[in-house]
Amino acid sequence: MNLYRTLASLFLGSITLLSCQETVTTLAPDDKPVIEAYLAPGQPMTVHITKQIPFNADTTGQGQPIAGLALKISSNTATYALRYIGDGLYQSAAEVMPRLGQTYTLAFDYLGQRVTATTQMPTKPAGYQQDVTELIRTAPVQGGPGGGPGGGGPQQQGAVRLSWQNPTADYYFVVIDNIEATPVLINQNVNPNRPLQQNRRFRNQPTQSDFDDVRGQSFQYYGRHRMVLFHLNPDYAALYKQNSTSTQNIATPPTTVVNGLGIFTGVNTDTLYVNVKPQ
Repeated sequence: MNLYRTLASLFLGSITLLSCQETVTTLAPDDKPVIEAYLAPGQPMTVHITKQIPFNADTTGQGQPIAGLALKISSNTATYALRYIGDGLYQSAAEVMPRLGQTYTLAFDYLGQRVTATTQMPTKPAGYQQDVTELIRTAPVQGGPGGGPGGGGPQQQGAVRLSWQNPTADYYFVVIDNIEATPVLINQNVNPNRPLQQNRRFRNQPTQSDFDDVRGQSFQYYGRHRMVLFHLNPDYAALYKQNSTSTQNIATPPTTVVNGLGIFTGVNTDTLYVNVKPQ
């Protein structure tokens, strides 16, 4: 699984939509680059950079990609140059991957200003386990009013309880994907205008607890599902919380990027699986 693509798809538009208004700082409001980078063990370092969408512009899409930058990421022991691969994406060499115990700093020059951001690699989730490996999900009965027997709504068949060790109250969240080649729909009311991959994916809110329940009614397809537990840094959780507020609130989103907006953060994961079966 490509963790960068997973996190980017979950956060599509979150930075550009909520970063339309900014107080005066080193760079003019509409000149700040928007950074999106999630460093993960076992994968090359990838950074996505776009132009900020002005306050009075259409915010339904992403900002314009920024090409031609000289990006470098430095660790405790080395500095790595990233090459431009198109569409605002910069990537390290294939063999350059984040390592645990390292602090990473992104740096580049943009419009005469130095843009920087720093993150640490969180540890792999410890003690990740589930209480069941199969879940029974009853399809909605068509034609009846409301949910329940004879109704038109989905019926919950329990939940999968996921648990892990979290003695320091770090942030975690779970992303669930149906991984069947030809998934079978449970609920025919799935939004047909969304891409199939988006319909097959859902997630729970970030939590500082040591467990989370994935409710049976959240599954929209039968078959095998991947349940990925992300160990997050606080900056990702803060941006997620801001993104979950009303779109009428256009306050500047939280960021640790100097002379820019967005997120440069490390993540680490572990994965479990559950099979959703019809009754």
